Amino acid sequence: MKDFWKKLSEKGPIAFLSPMDGYTDSAYRQTNKLINKDVMVVSEFYSADGLVHSKFLKDSVLPHKDIEKPLIIQIFGKDPEMFARAGKIIEQYNIAGIDINMGCPAKKVVKSGHGSGLLINQDTAFRIVETINKATKLPISVKTRLSFDGSGNLIEF
Repeated sequence: MKDFWKKLSEKGPIAFLSPMDGYTDSAYRQTNKLINKDVMVVSEFYSADGLVHSKFLKDSVLPHKDIEKPLIIQIFGKDPEMFARAGKIIEQYNIAGIDINMGCPAKKVVKSGHGSGLLINQDTAFRIVETINKATKLPISVKTRLSFDGSGNLIEF
């Protein structure tokens, strides 16, 4: 399963529907799949902690329609162990992969150390990727920015 991205790219360029909170819900993803069945769809971002602790969240966001497949679920947080636990939960729902949000610039997200706030805490960012990658067989990707402050200093994984 970890060679998912490699196999997908052998067909040519990969078209992604970029995840965006408040927009890329199931209805939006289904509509885009009707327009282009080959587009990759990614969910809105969900809290890793929320997926671990909320049965309602798990039951309402992880089940999906066949037309949405292959579906990538995007999660955010700052605790590597919560990412590992969320990854194991996501794995049970026939999801194609997990995208880690390290790109959201919203002030309330960054202030809590999530999203692009992880770019200033490289050790935590690295441990999140390492921990979830070990915890699940699903392919992992990271949505990020060139840098937190516009300097162009990238995190090397």
